[in-house]
Amino acid sequence: MILSLVGVAVVGAGLIGMLRQAAKSETHPPVIPTRYTPKPTTEPTGAPTEEPTSTSTESPTSEPKVNDATVVSKNAIYKVGQMRTANCREPKVRPTNARNAAAYWAAIKPCLDRSWGPLVTKAGYKFQPPSMSYWSGSSTTTPCGSGVVNVPFYCSSNNNLYMKVDVFVKSYTQYPDAESKAYARMWYTRSVAHEYGHSVQNMTGILQASDNLRYELSDHDDRQRQTRRMELQANCFAGVFLAMNKKSYPISGELLYVWNKWVVTAGDKPEDGDHGSVASQQRFMGTSFKTGNPASCNTFAVSPRYVS
Repeated sequence: MILSLVGVAVVGAGLIGMLRQAAKSETHPPVIPTRYTPKPTTEPTGAPTEEPTSTSTESPTSEPKVNDATVVSKNAIYKVGQMRTANCREPKVRPTNARNAAAYWAAIKPCLDRSWGPLVTKAGYKFQPPSMSYWSGSSTTTPCGSGVVNVPFYCSSNNNLYMKVDVFVKSYTQYPDAESKAYARMWYTRSVAHEYGHSVQNMTGILQASDNLRYELSDHDDRQRQTRRMELQANCFAGVFLAMNKKSYPISGELLYVWNKWVVTAGDKPEDGDHGSVASQQRFMGTSFKTGNPASCNTFAVSPRYVS
């Protein structure tokens, strides 16, 4: 549920319906972890200038493997500092049809590449920007599987963002008031940044390590909590990007209003869903929207009560 309507004053029925619809469909996008193992970009610069003075009796066959818990909770991406702005501007096109919805997201994608590339590289990983494709309908087939999907999602098998254009068009065109349209633009700007956040997790090894940890858990609640840590982090990474481009976009006026009133307050019931409660969304995405720093997004090192 996207928000509690208890105590809310007069809100247009159209907007409420839109929010409920978004909450029902948008908070559970599928993400299939990859089998890809990220590798640091740094390599030896050349041969040693001197011969070793002695020969070791044993030679390691491979580099020691960093355990999954360390990958997710002590990843170098948390230490790269504040993201630099890409001076991203909101696309002028409005998502009144499928072509325009695709064009809207396509215009944001290069901003995400410019924003995350330096940070992933600084963290010591190879930056491999995701591709992005657009689709509509009730089901789709990808390398991650096929079936009924009603939201945008990320597939790590081919590092691709699958952006569902018809949900964006419906959200934008269903209700005529300016607040509903601003909400649709802000929600789906956050959505593409969220899916890109999963790609950042993939590039830095977090996605696979989190999946490994989840696989080892037998308790349903523990497994669901592990998924929440991953999804909350993707939203937090979205907040980092939006924070550093809010002046140029600009996220001000109506867009800032709906962000604060509807987007950052969206969430599942505590301990009930797999994307996180309102309090958890505010703790991570709400914070990163202020800091612009991935250090705000270490969802894997906090107490379970903070990822409800």
